[in-house]
Amino acid sequence: MDTPLYILLGLLILALIIAGPLLKSRLSRRVSEAGDRAGKRYASTQLVKTLGEFGTTLVIHAPEPVAREIVAVAAAPQKHIALRDDGSYGIRFVEPDDTIVRLVREPDGTRMQVETFREYLGFPQTAPLWTELRSRIASTAGVRDVSVTEGVTAEYVRGALLDDRNARWERNP
Repeated sequence: MDTPLYILLGLLILALIIAGPLLKSRLSRRVSEAGDRAGKRYASTQLVKTLGEFGTTLVIHAPEPVAREIVAVAAAPQKHIALRDDGSYGIRFVEPDDTIVRLVREPDGTRMQVETFREYLGFPQTAPLWTELRSRIASTAGVRDVSVTEGVTAEYVRGALLDDRNARWERNP
C-alpha cells in the first residue's frame, strides 16, 4: 500500500521539476508585460504634465528690452541657461540647445515661450528647469514692479527620431 503512494509522490515531484521552470518563465513574462504596460501608462501621464509645463508661456508686461534685462537677471545664477546668438535662450540638459526659449513681442508686453525641446532617455528632461526659470523671472519682475501673467498655452508636435528613442519636439503654430 505504501508503494503506490511513493510512486504518486515521486511522479508529483518529477512533474514539479519539469513544469517548474516552464511555469516560472511564463509567470515572469506576464509580470514583465504588466510592468511594461504600467510603465507606459505612467510615462504617458507624465508626458501630458510635461507638455503642459512647456506649453505654459509667460507674459512680461514690459517692452522687449526691459523683458530681456529681467530674463538676464533671473537667468544669471543658473549655469544651464545661456543667451544664444539668435537672441533666444538655451536651456541645457546635455547640449546648450536642448530647450530653446524665445521672447516674442505682443500688445501687452513680451511673451516668453518654449519653441523646441529635445528628449533624453526617451523623455523631455528640461521641464523643471523651465518651470524654475519662469518662477525666477516672475520674482525678478516683481522686484522691478513689472507685472507678469500666464500667456496663451502652446502645443507641441513630436518630430522625427534623433536616435533610437529620442526626438525633438517643435511648437505647433
